[in-house]
Amino acid sequence: METNLMDSLQKFMKHLNREPARESIAPTPDNRAHTVTISHIEMTLDELYFGRWSTTNFTWSAIGNEVQGSLTLRVHHPVTNEVIERTGAASVVIMVDKAPEGISGAERNKWALNPENKKPNALDMAFPKLKAECLKNAAQSLGKIFGRDMNRKIVDDYRPFKLQLPESTMKKIENDIRLGVDEFEIRQGIEQLGELVSEQQKQHIFGLLNNRNNE
Repeated sequence: METNLMDSLQKFMKHLNREPARESIAPTPDNRAHTVTISHIEMTLDELYFGRWSTTNFTWSAIGNEVQGSLTLRVHHPVTNEVIERTGAASVVIMVDKAPEGISGAERNKWALNPENKKPNALDMAFPKLKAECLKNAAQSLGKIFGRDMNRKIVDDYRPFKLQLPESTMKKIENDIRLGVDEFEIRQGIEQLGELVSEQQKQHIFGLLNNRNNE
């Protein structure tokens, strides 16, 4: 893989693994955790993938008073243009009427699980929420900016692969120093190369410049 391509890929990965914006975070309905809102998930997908994303294979099934579902999120990588797919899964509770007074324990659970007791039009809210939760779950696997590590006690940080200039480029820079190319021009070029230059290579180049200045 070319060094410039690796650098572009790693810069994009670093962007994906930033913490989500504070204004994008909201408490879950039970107030026991936090989540990135669906509006921010969709807008961030638009921004990072230039609107080139879609969902397919949305499936669902009912289990008791819950509806579970899954879908496939497809994004076009902005650097390589390849299609990346992520599967997202979630479940939502179908709202039911309040249990009659005097019902408790197992009988109360049976009431909640009986489809005949669901609220009118309960699925009008449950179905869109199910798809949104599936999308959020799929997007989380792309990076921290979508809430990947939210609510986790143990998390890891993205550590880019160490890049360095190819030997041919280093020899050209060394030759420029020997030929007396302006120091400002060389330092500016190193700065523009950014993370493509390893710290060891920078120290070597600056050492050659210092030796030339002391001659």
